[in-house]
Amino acid sequence: MIKELENLRKKIFAKVSFSDKEWEDFSSKWRPKIFHKNDFMIKAGEIEKYFYYVEKGVLRAYHIKDGEEICVGFTYDGDFSGAYDSLLTKKPTQFYIQAIVDSSLYAIHRDELNAMYDQYKSVERWGRLFNEELLLGKGLREVAILSFSAEERYRRLMTQSPHCLQIIPQKYLASYLAMTPETFSRLRKKVKL
Repeated sequence: MIKELENLRKKIFAKVSFSDKEWEDFSSKWRPKIFHKNDFMIKAGEIEKYFYYVEKGVLRAYHIKDGEEICVGFTYDGDFSGAYDSLLTKKPTQFYIQAIVDSSLYAIHRDELNAMYDQYKSVERWGRLFNEELLLGKGLREVAILSFSAEERYRRLMTQSPHCLQIIPQKYLASYLAMTPETFSRLRKKVKL
């Protein structure tokens, strides 16, 4: 399985190098998971037990407010995924995570991940750096949603993730950008990047 996890290794080693033994031990804890299009990784009310690496695929995270799905994010090839709030607190999540396309992932159980943090300083360092990156990304997203105009949010998404229009339905992108599908469609016609 170690060869199958080469993309995960590259992603992790871009931040922190492990010794051969550390990598062998850490990588042995990851198990393949398949989610077909429209399958749920997790639903609101469930407790997350796994931390995921997306080898190939696209997933969306959303919650429901007043009967409306509010999209809060997407994960693509090479991203980490899961209901992180629940993973950390061991309490039910309020999010749904659903595959948009057939997706191949690797998962490590929360208890095994925590054991690896305790056993290896390099794994713990990687976890800290991952959390820092996640926190910075969430902060930038919050600023965009609260401060940018609809057009600025659209331009930012198209600059950072132009491929998303080919793989994610417009209604999900509109929800993610906190705009109506009509506004999204109008901006798509108006803004040429």
